[in-house]
Amino acid sequence: MRSLLSLLAPALFLLITCCQSALSADRPLFDFEEDHFNGWTVLGTAFGEKPVDGESLSVEGYKGRRFLNSFHGEDPAHGELISPEFVISDQFIVFLISGGRHPGKTGAELIVDGEAVRSATGNHSGVMEWKTWDVEELNGKKAKLRIFDQAVGDWGHINLDHVLLTSQPRINPGQVRIDKYRRSPWYYREQFRPQFHFTPELNWMNDPNGLVYHDGEYHLFYQHNPHGNKWGHMSWGHAVSRDLCHWEHLPIALHEEYGTMIFSGSAVVDSKNTSGFGTLENPPMVAIYTGNGHGKQTQDLAYSLDNGRHWTKYSENPVLDLDEAHFRDPKVFWHTPSKRWIMVVSLAAKKIIQFYGSPNLKDWTLLSEFGPAGVDTKPNWECPDVFELPIEGSDGETRWILEADIGGGSIAGGSGGEYFIGEFDGTTFHADTQDSQWVDYGRDFYAPISWDNIPEEDGRRIWIGWMNNWETALVPTSPWRSSMSIPRALSLREVDGSLRLIQRPVRELQKLRGQELELTDVRIDGNQAVPLGSLNSRQLEIIAEFEVSDAEEFGLRVCEGPDERTVIGVRPGSSEVFVDRTVSGDVNFHLAFPGRHAAPLSVKNGRVQLHIFVDTSSVEVFANNGAITITDRIFPSEASDGVTLYSKDGATRLVSLQVWELNSIWHNTEEQKRSGSVRQSSIDREE
Repeated sequence: MRSLLSLLAPALFLLITCCQSALSADRPLFDFEEDHFNGWTVLGTAFGEKPVDGESLSVEGYKGRRFLNSFHGEDPAHGELISPEFVISDQFIVFLISGGRHPGKTGAELIVDGEAVRSATGNHSGVMEWKTWDVEELNGKKAKLRIFDQAVGDWGHINLDHVLLTSQPRINPGQVRIDKYRRSPWYYREQFRPQFHFTPELNWMNDPNGLVYHDGEYHLFYQHNPHGNKWGHMSWGHAVSRDLCHWEHLPIALHEEYGTMIFSGSAVVDSKNTSGFGTLENPPMVAIYTGNGHGKQTQDLAYSLDNGRHWTKYSENPVLDLDEAHFRDPKVFWHTPSKRWIMVVSLAAKKIIQFYGSPNLKDWTLLSEFGPAGVDTKPNWECPDVFELPIEGSDGETRWILEADIGGGSIAGGSGGEYFIGEFDGTTFHADTQDSQWVDYGRDFYAPISWDNIPEEDGRRIWIGWMNNWETALVPTSPWRSSMSIPRALSLREVDGSLRLIQRPVRELQKLRGQELELTDVRIDGNQAVPLGSLNSRQLEIIAEFEVSDAEEFGLRVCEGPDERTVIGVRPGSSEVFVDRTVSGDVNFHLAFPGRHAAPLSVKNGRVQLHIFVDTSSVEVFANNGAITITDRIFPSEASDGVTLYSKDGATRLVSLQVWELNSIWHNTEEQKRSGSVRQSSIDREE
C-alpha cells in the first residue's frame, strides 16, 4: 500500500501549483517589512515600536524578514494595532497567523462600518498558518484590520504576517492531510499500522509522558512532533482511554513555544490543592515537564482545571533550574508517609538520579542522589520512575523499584531500560545491589512510565513504553512513526533465588479477543513444522505451553511467508528464549535492525510458557508468566501472515495452545463481530 503522503501528493501539487499561478493576482495589503508601522495606530505596549525581526524569535512560516508580534513585555503585555483604511477589491483576504488560540483575546478582526465582520485567532503554535476570509460580499467596502492582544498567561500573544487581497484561498497542507486522512479509507489501515497498540494519527512520537488516571480516564501524553515524521518541535500529544484499549485523540496539550521544547515529564492530580492552582472542589491536574531551550533544561509546571483539555503554563516557571544542559524527565508522586511530593529526575550526562521534595509542587528541595550505578560507560541515564510493588506470594510485603533508561549499550543493542530493587524511605533510595537488571531483552521497549492515581480498589501499578529504539528509530512507516507497547501490570516475584520485575499484559486486552483456536497435546517431532493452516493473521494473542523433551530448539514462527518469518524460540540447553527478526520483512532500512535477541529463561518442572502479542509490525513476548519480556518491531509484507509450530533436532510436546485473533481498536468491522467462536485446528505436518 502506498503511503498517505504519496496518495495526497498529486492533490497537494495541484493545490500548490494553483496557488503559485495565482500569485500575479495577489495584491499585498501589508507585508510589515519596514522598520516602522507605517500609518498603523498603536495602542498599548504589546507590539513594541516596530515589526519584529524574525531572526530574534523561534517563529516559523513567516514571509520575508519581519512580522507583527505581541510578545514585547512577554505574555502579560496588552495592546492592539489598527491599520490604515483600505478598499476590499477581491474575493479573499488571506494572511499568516500563529500564537495564542484565545478567541476574542488574541487575534485579528476585519472592521467594516465600525463593526467586526470577520475574526481569527492563533493556533497555540509558533508555526504560522494561512487564514482565509471570504469577503466577496464586502467587495467595494472600506475596511480596517485590528490586530489585538488582551490575553495573559499561556500563549498570551499573537503573530501575524503577509496580508493579501487575492482571488485564491490559501489552504494549509497540514490541514489538507489531517482532514482528508480522517475521512479517507486509509485511516489506520496503512501498511505496518498497528491495530491494537496506540499510535499517533500523523507524525513522530516517542516517550510516553504524564500518565495519570482521573475521573474514569487514563491520560496518555507523549513526546510528539506536530510538524513532521522525525524528531523535533517536541510537544505533548494527548489521548485518553476508559479501558486501556481504545484511545481517543485529543488536541496537543503543551506546545513548543519560542525555542523551548516540551520534553518528557509526568502529571499528577493535586487532590489537596497544595499548588493553589485549583480548589478542593475542583483540584488541578498538574504537569511537571522539562523545558528544553536556550542551552539548558529546566523543570516547569502547567495545570488544567478541566481534566486535561486545556492547559495554562505556570507564570513563574521554571520551578527548578540548575543551569544544566542535561537535566530532565521529572517523575513526580505524592509520598503519603512524608506528606510531600517527591520528584525523581535525571542529570542525564552525569548519570545521576536526583530526588527532590516539595510541599506544593512549586518549591523543591534536594533530598538525595543515586548513581551512577552500572552505567559508567553508557552515554546517558534518563526517564526515571520510582514506585512500590507487591511481592507475589508474600503476606503483603513490598519493595521499591527505580527504573531508568540508557540511550545506548543495552542488552540487545541501542537504547534500553534497567531497574534496581530496594527501599525508599521518603528521602533516599537504597538499592539492594548496585547491579541492575534489564527491563526488557528486546530492542524496542524504552522510557516506560507508570500511571499515577490509579484507584486503590484497583491496586495495580501499570506502565507503558515507547516501542522503538533510538539507534533504528526511523522505521519505514508513513504518515506516522512509532508505537506504544501494550500496557503492562507490574509486580515482583522471586525467580531463581532473587527478586525480579514481573510484567503481564493488562487484563483489559482480553476484550479484544475474537475468534479462538485451541490445540492440546500435540507432539512435534524433530525437524518438523506444524502450520496452523486455519489461522492467517497478523493481529494475534498466543498462549502456548511446551513440555521440554530432547529438542535442541522449539517454538513458533509468526508473520510467516515464503521468504519472511519472525521466530520466537526456546533453547533449553542454553536456557534462553529469543526473538529472531533477521528475515522478518523489511530489515534493510538500518544495518542494526536485523538480529536475534535472547533472554535467560529457566525451565521449571520441565515446562515453558509463552504469552505472545503480534500486531502487524511488532512482537511482544512474555515468558514464564511475565518473568522475562522481549519486545521487537518487525515490518513484514502483508502476505506474511502464517503461524507455525516447530521443533529442531528432537521432539517437543505442545501441552496446550490458545490463539485469538485480536480486534482492531480503531475500526469495527463485520468480521470482528464474529467473536467468541472456538476452532479446533486441522494441522498439516511439514517435514
